[in-house]
Amino acid sequence: MKLVNSKQICDQAIKQGFAVPALNTNGGTYDITRAIIEAAEELQSPLIIQCYEPNLEYRGYDYAGMLIKFLAQASTVPISIALDHGKSPDSVQRAVKAGFTHVMIDYADQPLQANARGTREIINMVRPLGVSVEAEVGHIIKSSDAEGRKAPTASVHEVREFLSMVDVDLLAVAVGTTHGIFKEQKTIDFGLISQMRSATDVPLVLHGTCGVSMADITRSVKAGMTKINFGEGLRMNYIRYFNEYTKSLDHEHHAWRIMRACKDRTKEDVKEIIRAVGSEGKAHLIK
Repeated sequence: MKLVNSKQICDQAIKQGFAVPALNTNGGTYDITRAIIEAAEELQSPLIIQCYEPNLEYRGYDYAGMLIKFLAQASTVPISIALDHGKSPDSVQRAVKAGFTHVMIDYADQPLQANARGTREIINMVRPLGVSVEAEVGHIIKSSDAEGRKAPTASVHEVREFLSMVDVDLLAVAVGTTHGIFKEQKTIDFGLISQMRSATDVPLVLHGTCGVSMADITRSVKAGMTKINFGEGLRMNYIRYFNEYTKSLDHEHHAWRIMRACKDRTKEDVKEIIRAVGSEGKAHLIK
């Protein structure tokens, strides 16, 4: 296992013109985590494995970190373990203690200066430990908050202003997507991504990709995105597979038979993502 932070992966990705898949494990679910790592290994893709803070409530930070490191120990690809949408210094500390190498601190619902100030505190806390930090500008909303209104977007001015106040490693930006379960999202502002890419060398991150077509994922990479987050779609498909195999598979009441079948199907989903972001065969580029 080559455990690195997300900055080490994304700095190379931005130079080489590909993006890195950041795949959410639903808080360290065994089958999803194993599918992610096996797919990355088979396609030789660098990898960011994520845990969304509320999803860690059940399994816990220590267990998730232990599981991911255990499943990754035989892998040859560079792997970063990331906290997704951390909301407090306490959650960041717990993640770092559990072996996470990247943290996303989400203060995007606060005024820009407060967001930058809080992000600086996290950077001062974890950067000396070799942990990279991601922040968010533009507040990528949830589907429950989106009814009747267009998803907000960040401006290039906000991006420049935020980065003038804080030296963050990665920056998530609102460009028209929304967190939640969707059959389809066709709201990405690709022109805005290109403008943001021209405004900074900091790797940009796309959140809220459920329902975004693989063609539009590829298009967002070409426009300038470097880290692409996937979560809701993966777990939605996993539950669908689990329900399907519970009924159709000759599992003889062995849970592991169902779980293995779900893992194999999920692995194919992950491979599709890896190919869409252009990271296949790029593991050797990460030093």
